[in-house]
Formats: sequence, C-alpha cells, structure tokens
Amino acid sequence: MKKIIRCCLFFIFSIFLVSCSKGSDDELNDLILTPELDSPVLQGTWQVTKVNNITGVNNTNSPKIGDKLYINNNLVAINKEYAFPPTFTSKYVNLSDYLVNRGYNFDNVAIDENVVVVNASQGQYFSRDFIKTSDDEIFYIADDNMIFLSKVSDDVDSEVINSFKVLAIFERSKDKNPTKNDEDEALLLSVRERDDLADKEVEYNYYTYLIKIAQNDKITYKKSEDIFIRGKDDYWKVRSKKNNLSGLYDNIEAYPARLEDQMDLEDNINRYSFKDYDMDLRINFVDINYISFSYTKLFAENTINKYGFLATNELQDNRLISIDEFTGENAATDQFQYMVLNEATSADSEIKPKDIIIDNTNFGLVRDLGNWIIQTSIYTKGKQIKASTQIPMRNHIEKSAASPIDISKDQVRNINSQFKDYYIFNDGKYILIQTADEILIHKINKKYIEKKPIFSIPTDKSTTLISIDQQSGANVKNIEESYINNNEIIDSN
Repeated sequence: MKKIIRCCLFFIFSIFLVSCSKGSDDELNDLILTPELDSPVLQGTWQVTKVNNITGVNNTNSPKIGDKLYINNNLVAINKEYAFPPTFTSKYVNLSDYLVNRGYNFDNVAIDENVVVVNASQGQYFSRDFIKTSDDEIFYIADDNMIFLSKVSDDVDSEVINSFKVLAIFERSKDKNPTKNDEDEALLLSVRERDDLADKEVEYNYYTYLIKIAQNDKITYKKSEDIFIRGKDDYWKVRSKKNNLSGLYDNIEAYPARLEDQMDLEDNINRYSFKDYDMDLRINFVDINYISFSYTKLFAENTINKYGFLATNELQDNRLISIDEFTGENAATDQFQYMVLNEATSADSEIKPKDIIIDNTNFGLVRDLGNWIIQTSIYTKGKQIKASTQIPMRNHIEKSAASPIDISKDQVRNINSQFKDYYIFNDGKYILIQTADEILIHKINKKYIEKKPIFSIPTDKSTTLISIDQQSGANVKNIEESYINNNEIIDSN
C-alpha cells in the first residue's frame, strides 16, 4: 500500500514539474522571490564606548565617548555627519586582510577572524565602513581613530529621524538657480607641474591645493607637496620621485598619509610602491581607487608613448591593470582591439593589421577640457602611428551624478579664450577655470558665468589637473584639519 502511495505522489510531482516547464519565462520568474531587507544589518541606536587614537595626532572632529550613532533605512548619523537617505552594501571579509589593505596592522587582531563590513553612504556627503564584531558591538575607523560602539537600542527614535529630515531638506535641497552660497565649500585640487631646466631636462613635481570658499564668498588657498587624496577612512599621499641614478621617474608611491614618517621602512616600501626601472612616467590621474599615467621605455627600440593603470591600494603587485579588469566587461579587450585596428588603418592605409601590437594594458585617463577621457597609443614594432587617441568606451571614473547646470566649453571659452581646463562645483555656484598661468574662480549666476573672476592663484609653470575632490558643509572642517595635520604648507594667501 505504501509503495502505491509513493508512486502516486511521484506521478503528481512529475505532472507539476512538466506543467512548470511549459510555462513562460515570466511565469517562472514570478515563482522566484527575492527576499526584501526589512531593516539594515546594523539597525538601532549605538553609543561610543571607546576611542583609540592610531597616530597620536588628535582630531577635534572625532566622536567622544557617549556620542550616539543612529542607523535605520532612512538615516545613518553621528553628530553632524549623516546620510539621509543612506545606501547600504555589505561584505564578509577577513578582518586582518581588511585592515592591512587600508594600511593598518594591529597585533591584537586574530589572523583568521572573519567579520561583516557594512558600508553606509550618500554620494559626496557621507561614507563609512562599519565593522560588525558581534550582534551588539561594532567599530569604524575615521580620522586616524578607531571608534568602538555598543548597541543601546534596536530602534531609532522618530524624533531623531525627523530632526535629520529637516536638516537634510535645509542643507541638501538645492535651488535650481542658486545665487547665494549657503554652506562652505572645499576643493582638494592636485596638479602636475612641468619645469623645463636649462640643460633641456624636464622635471615633474606634484602638488595639492586646498581651496576653501566660505559662505560669504571669501576664498583662501593652501599649497603642499605631493598628491593628497581622501579615502573612505583616512587620507592618502601619492608621489613619483626622480631616480638619482637614471634620471627617470620610474616609481610611484601611494600610502596612508599617517605613514609618512615610516615610508623608509622596507616593508612599507614594498607594500606601497610600484617600480619599473625601464619606465619614465608621469602621473595623469589619481583617486583612492586608481592611478593612471603615461610612460616611455628606456630600453625600447623606439620612444613609443604608452599608458598604464594601477590600483591605488595594490601597488605591491607591481603590475598594470588590463582594460577587462578596469571595465569589468569580458568583451572589453575585443572592443579595444577592434577600435585600435580601425584607427590604425584609418591613419595609415598601408599598415597591415597583423603588424599592429595590441596591448590591453595600454590605456589611461587624461584631462581634456573639463572631462576625463580614456586614451591609448597605436604602434607597430617599428614605429608609433598615433601617440594618443581617445577610446570610445564608457568611462568608469566620471561621476554618474549629472552637473546641476549645463555649462558648455563655448561658454567657458567666451569668458576666457586661453582656458586649458575647467571644473564646475557640485552646487553649480562656482566654476574653476585653468589657464596657462592662473587658476581662476568665477561665480555662476542663473546658469551664466560672471565675466570677472572673484579669485586667482598664479601658476608660473606649466600645470595639469590630475585630481579633483570637492566637499561641502560639515565635511569642510574635517578635510581642512586633515590637510593641515598631514602636510607642510609651502604657499598660501
């Protein structure tokens, strides 16, 4: 009897499977439910229980013991820093590897300890990695401090949420035609300067300006050596030094700024340096994720200009990133090859496609009249056909957020016919215009650039923009303090 029942059940189940297999794809997809996240992994109210300073440099912006962190679907906030609304992502990582990749190495961290890291962010306003060590304990790193917190409630008080809602409406709802600056603005602007020496040698030096625009339109600037960039949890420096023996710029260093005094240690040199003794390079682009440069090879048969991409935090690998890795698209190399062959044969009809060298690491970012564009060079074994040509592929570096106003190159040219580059501030109230010998700032009023600049910084050497990072409101004090604490100011107004 049991055998008969089992056969009947098997027959009914088979009919069910056949009927499902005959349904449409849409019907099958309807059966697959994606679980909805009712609340963030770390939802609740948390209290700071301990603050450990990592570098010995005190930061007045750091949270204090007793401060509260609020997390729910609509809000992540601690003191004056907040995301409303936040975007959450999470990953399961080895804690030791996670910290080492960010330049931290603590003896009390177990090598095999695995944790959940939750990132909460809102565009330029907020981004924090929270490390969950237990259901009731988390920590995060900010301004060279480790901030430890314990959960005090599973919820966030509605009055707290409403207070930040009002604040977000007041601070972050932008007027379509802004005319008044209602919060401070800060711009980290890194540049490459070219110095032509008397013996026909060329030197490249790298500097970072901190340009601050106060609410009353008062503008100040400071200048320091090296490229200074903002990461998620701390600030980094990037530099390229001339080799005293060969006279080549054959190296790039990228390291947490707090390790400045420890960069002569062999472990740090190996961890945070890229080196190729055959290269002579110049940096064209930097952010916390990537470094892009152009270079020639000393021992090459001809002086072919090439491009390269590095992962900022993976210089110890000492290898260039391929275009597949950069784009995340498996077909990127095929598209790249097709474009290179098409460009080559268009430039020289006598060139045979089989003679063209395809190198899927030969691409890089350069600044071009207000935009970052991807370029490559085209060459055969014996000669260079085109030193630079734009790659018509999606740029994974340009910010996805659209500019608040539409300013064309012609408008910029009408203001200053000698412009080399320009940058529109995120709030649409100012525009930075670079010329051959100045960095100018103009106000924008109802989508029109005012003719007379309100500020200028003289640049007596050929200068190229290689990194631009703007911060607003409460973040300005943090970026200014970090810049001053980690740099020697060599010029200011």
